Amino acid sequence: MRSDLLPFGALEKEFLRMAFNSIKERKLRSSLTVLGIVIGIAAIVSLVSVGEGMRLTVTEVLEQFGPNKILILPQMQMGFGPSAIGEPLKEKDLNDIRRIRGVSIAVPILYRTMPVEYKGEMQTLSVSGVDTKESRLFFLDIQAFDLEKGRFFRAGDKQVAVIGHSVVYDIFAEDVKLRDKLKIKDVSVDVIGMLKEIGNRQDDTMVIIPLDTLREITGEKDEITMILAKVDDASKVDAIAEEIQSKLDNTHGEKTFMVMTTAQITERVGQVTSTISLVLGGIAAISLAVAGIGIANTMLMSVMERTREIGTMKAIGATNADVMKIFLIESALIGLFGGVIGCLVGVGMAKAIRAVSIYYGIRIQTAVTPQLLLFSFGFSVLVGIVFGLWPARRAAKLSPIEALRYE
Repeated sequence: MRSDLLPFGALEKEFLRMAFNSIKERKLRSSLTVLGIVIGIAAIVSLVSVGEGMRLTVTEVLEQFGPNKILILPQMQMGFGPSAIGEPLKEKDLNDIRRIRGVSIAVPILYRTMPVEYKGEMQTLSVSGVDTKESRLFFLDIQAFDLEKGRFFRAGDKQVAVIGHSVVYDIFAEDVKLRDKLKIKDVSVDVIGMLKEIGNRQDDTMVIIPLDTLREITGEKDEITMILAKVDDASKVDAIAEEIQSKLDNTHGEKTFMVMTTAQITERVGQVTSTISLVLGGIAAISLAVAGIGIANTMLMSVMERTREIGTMKAIGATNADVMKIFLIESALIGLFGGVIGCLVGVGMAKAIRAVSIYYGIRIQTAVTPQLLLFSFGFSVLVGIVFGLWPARRAAKLSPIEALRYE
């Protein structure tokens, strides 16, 4: 097997054939090693797809939110939660924002998590209070909610409610119908509207009532959890957001409230989801590193078992580089097989995660991108090569005479 006697390309094919035959001869050991790669790659694909799905879902929601919207909320409140950490907004802040040039709409919202009763069954849900004068603008323009049945609030409405899709069909043992009554603490409200399914659990499990009614229930006469503002000219949204921030800083002190445009929220969410994806991928990569150690062990065993074969190859003209290539191709093939199967299993796991989450009403979105599959596949082959390097080098350094004497 003198490499200088074979045409270019034929030698590589011969190396590939020898590596493939070696894997076939050691089916059980090779299968177990490939299984380790499969587990690692499947974990990377499925877990990172969850983080990517979160990013795409939030980005899609924010794009629907529109580029001319501004969110004002107390500092330290992360996302759109039911309660704020820190000093709450007040009616005076709302009026100050409404007076800023360029702000066309400023809608106050109060969030609270409260017990909601329907036909004797109690559930803890997010209850939102919205000003009835601005409710149509809130539902249709700012939040882009669509009605499945009933109507939105009208000015002067008191003890009424518009409820999310899951509240209608999933939360209680019996489906909620129009004109049914819900009891929030000790106050009964009539269901006048039902929203179409939005796709995220927080909105689909929300009960929305007039702001004044929620304030009567909670006893909070002046508090506002957050303010959603809309500007006339989207090109001026950043300047207006800075003006709002400056006004609130002057009134309450710096870093008391956050003022964010849709673009800024998208950027922050992107940073968070990217970090989540990185952490999840890192956790999964640990199992791949363990699988890499398995490749190294498998290749070392192969070197020991094929010592006389290596001696024979060297005796008939194989160089150290030729021997090293044969073993590196073998370890790369193990990584390749594991990568292909792992990507397929990972895609299946991502779909399973989404299906199970929908079944339990959580609705976790997953997104398996071509870039993710390409990276995972390439990474698995790289792991095979890297962890096969030392055994291949050890095989290449064997002395032909000592290898032929090996028993």
